[in-house]
Amino acid sequence: MDIDQEQEYRRAMGAFATGVTVVSAARDDATLSGITVNSLTSVSLRPRLLLWCLGDQSERYDVFAGAEHWGVTVLGGDEEALARRFARAETETIAPAEAEAFGAAPVLRGGVAHFACRTFERRQAGDHLIIIGEVLACRVKSGAGLTYFRSRYGRADEPESGSK
Repeated sequence: MDIDQEQEYRRAMGAFATGVTVVSAARDDATLSGITVNSLTSVSLRPRLLLWCLGDQSERYDVFAGAEHWGVTVLGGDEEALARRFARAETETIAPAEAEAFGAAPVLRGGVAHFACRTFERRQAGDHLIIIGEVLACRVKSGAGLTYFRSRYGRADEPESGSK
């Protein structure tokens, strides 16, 4: 794909608003690593499966590609700083006070939803590894969600009760 087509593809995909998450996993030394992800997608209800995509060139590739258990934190509308922080490899470390064990996985203490996952399948596709996780546990909290649209962060406010 030439650079003009690649840039056009990026711009077109940027027109699709997504939620923002942080995927977390333990390194070999038991410290925790986080990575900002907006490719989270539900795959199946039976079994409960979700997926996310990890770039082949990611500096955190080995941590996440090899993780058998990992957590997902869906970020709240006021957590843009966390999204920016975990988007950079140099600030990927999660301090113990920032995380908690949820099921068999680490998650951030904030967020509006959490998923504890076990790797179900890995598939290579282009320049990314698709990681499919079996959801072992999930929970949701009230509050606005962080969004990403046209290369900018925003928020999706909690719907008012009674609205459809």
